[in-house]
Amino acid sequence: MPHGALVVTTIYDTPILEAYQDNLARHQSLESIHVFLIPDRKTPHSMLARIPELRHRGLRVTCPSLSEQEDFLRRLGLPTGFIPYDSDNRRNVGFLMALDAGVDFVISIDDDNYCLETEDFVAAHAMVCQEHQGEMVSADSGWFNLCDLLEFDRPGPVYPRGFPYYARHRDNGVRRTSGAAPIHLNAGLWLTAPDVDGISWLVNPLWSRSFQGNSVVLDRGVWTPLNTQNTALRAEALPAYYYIRMNYPLLGGLPIDRYGDILSGYFIQACAHHLGGVMRVGTPLADHRRHSHNFLTDALREMACLALMEDLLPWLTREARLEGASYADAYECLSYSLQEAVEKFSSKLWNDVTRAFFHQTAYCMRTWLGACRSLLGK
Repeated sequence: MPHGALVVTTIYDTPILEAYQDNLARHQSLESIHVFLIPDRKTPHSMLARIPELRHRGLRVTCPSLSEQEDFLRRLGLPTGFIPYDSDNRRNVGFLMALDAGVDFVISIDDDNYCLETEDFVAAHAMVCQEHQGEMVSADSGWFNLCDLLEFDRPGPVYPRGFPYYARHRDNGVRRTSGAAPIHLNAGLWLTAPDVDGISWLVNPLWSRSFQGNSVVLDRGVWTPLNTQNTALRAEALPAYYYIRMNYPLLGGLPIDRYGDILSGYFIQACAHHLGGVMRVGTPLADHRRHSHNFLTDALREMACLALMEDLLPWLTREARLEGASYADAYECLSYSLQEAVEKFSSKLWNDVTRAFFHQTAYCMRTWLGACRSLLGK
């Protein structure tokens, strides 16, 4: 078994680590996984107080204090405030620490994604270190709806958060082919609460009941949303997996939010496709015991990014051309290409403020790369 890292950040007192300790112990994975729990300013002390007992039970946990996190980021040359507090952006600290630890792959979970007792959670995600040969999924449109692999409690098409609206409710020409490629990314799916957008929760609330069958491997050039919930990637891909900073005020002052992981997922897919890697979708499953949400607020905060992706994703999936023989080089190329592309979009959504967000994003992507390269060089 290759060595991996499990990264999670939380502001709740949740038994999430106990659940993973049980799963790793049951499947003899305790020695192969290093857990990075990244506290934020609101993380309760009661959550942190249980870590010594988890370590006694064999779970390898690194839980840096806020000052230790700042010292670590400072050593990498990152400016103060680059990774904001009170934000799930704090998981970026864990990604960098995992890269520093020299692991082979990284798993990202949310603090409400519980692994299933009977499923070998680590083994399924460790597929990102393997080569695939056999059946693959192709799509004439370039899009695959990963929610088609789940069964829900009511009928009707279901699309994951981040699936573009222009590719919904149409025949995407999905078919099975055969081929061979290295797996670089793995998207585990979710039972109970599916990861759908706020609009979907408002108009058609539903629950995921079961997984329909086998996992699938997407051929190069086939796209689907990739979040940070129950997701894994090769460690070499971490330089292209910066969790995009949110809460930038856009349309009429409405902030762009709740899509930092979705944008980062599309950007890393672009780099993976360029480098010949593919994504696996399906297992391991997570029981998504979602924290309480105001879905109307979610929909409002997602609206800006939903609208902008209708222009951004056609460019990224059909026109963007990357260069470079590594994830770091491809990601740097993508950052400059993104800056150029947003200057050419001409719909009413694109103005100086909108373009400024993506220029800031491109700058942050390169700042992130500087930290990753310093770790890789070390």
